[in-house]
Amino acid sequence: MMKKESTSSNNLQQVISFLLGASVASVLLFFILSANRGDSYIANSSWSSTSTKSAQEILSSSSDIIQATDHAKTPLPKKPKGDETKFSTKESERNETSYSPSKESEVTDRSSPLKEPEKNETKSSPKEFERNETKLSTTNETKYSDNLEDLLRKAATKEKNIIMTSVNEAWAAPDSLLGLFLESFHSGEDTEHFLNNLIIITLDPKAFERCKAMHPFCYMLKGANFAGEKVYMTSDYFDLVWTKVKLQQRILQLGYNFLFTDVDIMWFRNPFERFASDADISTSCDFFFGDENSPWNFPNTGFLYVKSNPKNIELFKYWHESRDKFPPNHEQWVFNQIKFDVVNRMQLKIQFLSTTYNMGFCNSTKDFDKLYTMHANCCVGIGAKMHDLRMLLDDWNKYKTITKEERKKGPVSWRVPGICMH
Repeated sequence: MMKKESTSSNNLQQVISFLLGASVASVLLFFILSANRGDSYIANSSWSSTSTKSAQEILSSSSDIIQATDHAKTPLPKKPKGDETKFSTKESERNETSYSPSKESEVTDRSSPLKEPEKNETKSSPKEFERNETKLSTTNETKYSDNLEDLLRKAATKEKNIIMTSVNEAWAAPDSLLGLFLESFHSGEDTEHFLNNLIIITLDPKAFERCKAMHPFCYMLKGANFAGEKVYMTSDYFDLVWTKVKLQQRILQLGYNFLFTDVDIMWFRNPFERFASDADISTSCDFFFGDENSPWNFPNTGFLYVKSNPKNIELFKYWHESRDKFPPNHEQWVFNQIKFDVVNRMQLKIQFLSTTYNMGFCNSTKDFDKLYTMHANCCVGIGAKMHDLRMLLDDWNKYKTITKEERKKGPVSWRVPGICMH
């Protein structure tokens, strides 16, 4: 009996020892496995030391995107006072100078947002031509004398009327708009003599040289260089048309009335016959609604007759100043915004010319008997304008061979459709 009890006791002790040993082993094994599993987790994480470089690159790329977004949302620095910063001709910099870091001043800490420049860090635009006024180029100053007043005296009529247009290299090139424009004066009825009153404003040196070979009165606008084709509604186009407004204001201040005509307008009859004698301004229209005195018409200032008087000079100052109220836009759009104020507050009489006579591709009666001028508006690109205006001028020359009796039989029109004409 005692032997059995002893044997049972030994077995119990063995079981207890086994259990204690197993428990200790289990605890040690748990710690070992926990440590290895932690290493495994770290090794598989993007935050581990082996993947730190990749993670930083990802963060750096994200930081670039965030910086670009923040920079786009960051308000532009306010326009500095005085002569601290010159205006740029770029449309994105029309009223204020935006910040574009150079390689030398680029922010090296990609995790930090771009900083706006201090006033003394703001750089002026590298372009020679500035937004509000023509910058005087030293090259042009020596090569081209400012002979505007002399040209005005030579070209003006006894009533001090002059006609003016403007061209750059693209428009003055051979077989381009300027040649077709001048041809229309020769082909029109009672229009050829107006070439004696025409001053061509050139916007780059090559256009000036080309003009001198074709016409006696050419004026080189100092500091301007708009050589290429200026596509409608681009920043260069805005700069070009606002330069025109400043020059027109100067002509008024010198005491001359002017009729400005875009170079893509063909002259077929004497347009002065249709100008109201009591109007301060006569302007063509893209869309005309029947009343020549109504500002509800949509003016096109590409064909604009303005008398030199104090009210009109103030108008041109107001017009140019209004550019900042309606950015970014061209002079015609801004004029359309201020026309009610011009009529009601400034008490100027504006005549909106009927599209029955001063026509355009936007709106015309397709009747040669009533055609005075034709504007290639609602048409983009020199090639498209040239195609349709050439076709129109050829049809006009055919029309002139028709007898008056044949013309009375019904309206004589031109071929349609063209690229833009319809």
